[in-house]
Amino acid sequence: MAHVQAAPIDDLRSPSQQVRDKAARILKVSFAPPPRSQWELVVAALKPGDSRDAVLQALYPYGVTGNEGRVAGGGTSTETYRLDDVWVLTCSYGRSNELFGTGLHEQLRHVWVAPASDFSGVWTTYFVNGWRSREIHYRNGSEFGAFTTFRPDGSKLGVSHYGPEGAEGEATAYFPSGALMYRGQHRNNTQVGTWVWFNEDGSVRSTQEHPASDEASREPQ
Repeated sequence: MAHVQAAPIDDLRSPSQQVRDKAARILKVSFAPPPRSQWELVVAALKPGDSRDAVLQALYPYGVTGNEGRVAGGGTSTETYRLDDVWVLTCSYGRSNELFGTGLHEQLRHVWVAPASDFSGVWTTYFVNGWRSREIHYRNGSEFGAFTTFRPDGSKLGVSHYGPEGAEGEATAYFPSGALMYRGQHRNNTQVGTWVWFNEDGSVRSTQEHPASDEASREPQ
């Protein structure tokens, strides 16, 4: 029987870091994003007043069988449906699950694969276009050290740090330009001290104080 080689996107699910890294290098130069236009008529066919079941029935021929996320409040809800590797559909429903709004958004798929239960080292996973999505330091199967997230264009989104009890130390997030968005501290998995949010020009937008609890104020071992 002939060996069938996995496609690079499928290799992003490999438990081997080397295989994932190689696939990502290929995808950086070969990934062709599906066009928005192929979904515009599908979305346009969804009409206000359609039931949630009718929406799912309309999406079923395209391999969409359920939602990827749901946010509810005030008697309404918004569900997100993954259409392909790039495009997602959001549908807003009223109290009786009747459709009253749709949106078609670009949101590249992140391919997550978990490390072995005893893994130590740096674990990197990718978006389908080959750019890094997560770069996580582990020790004996647990997050320990820096946890860095990225956007699909390669820009850094945020960095947090982990110790034996969870989040520990500085946490930061960044605008796509690289400018600092916020900075704060964790201790024993709890926000402590002054968290500061910035405008992109570096000026302070807001601050929030987090008093240290007895548990959080203990020095980490």
